[in-house]
Amino acid sequence: MKYDKPVVKIISSALCVFLLGLYLLPQTEVEASIDSVTRLNTSPLVPSHPSSIYDADIDVLLSQLPLDISQKSFRCLAQAVYFEARSEPFEGQVAVAYVILNRVKDRRYPDNICGVVFQNEQRRHQCQFSFACDGLSDNPHEMAAWNVARRVAGGALKNSASDITAHSTHYHAKYVQPRWAKYLQPTIQVGSHIFYREDL
Repeated sequence: MKYDKPVVKIISSALCVFLLGLYLLPQTEVEASIDSVTRLNTSPLVPSHPSSIYDADIDVLLSQLPLDISQKSFRCLAQAVYFEARSEPFEGQVAVAYVILNRVKDRRYPDNICGVVFQNEQRRHQCQFSFACDGLSDNPHEMAAWNVARRVAGGALKNSASDITAHSTHYHAKYVQPRWAKYLQPTIQVGSHIFYREDL
């Protein structure tokens, strides 16, 4: 099939302008375009570079938290989610975060997040959340899981009224039977955790 010379020239010129535009496009815009395509193919909860502790989306999340929530409180909640539930499904991690927030609202517990998470931390293996008194480091080392825990913590803090646990203040793994469970009202089971409400 034969093309007219003017048509070929127009197509060639358009192609040259397009390629030149790509070449002259600032590198940051090219990287942003590639990054946006990459994000479409990855889970929004798991960063593309799990070996890095830095997750730019966390900065955005922090800027959206209620004004009365400090970065220390945010970290304490994320630590609890990470150490207590990082192997649980997403909903299970969210449920653990709400248990802590429910305790903060309950007059029988400390009135702040870090107080709840680290209550009785000085009593070896007798605290509220086992990671706080097991004698091991409370610093996260699985960075992908840590980034997910921070997102869960931020989401729970932003949506504190959307409690999926029906006001639960306790939970335990389904393969144990703590004595206190028979005195509380079971609410839901998510993953390997059973949640309970402590009615007044």
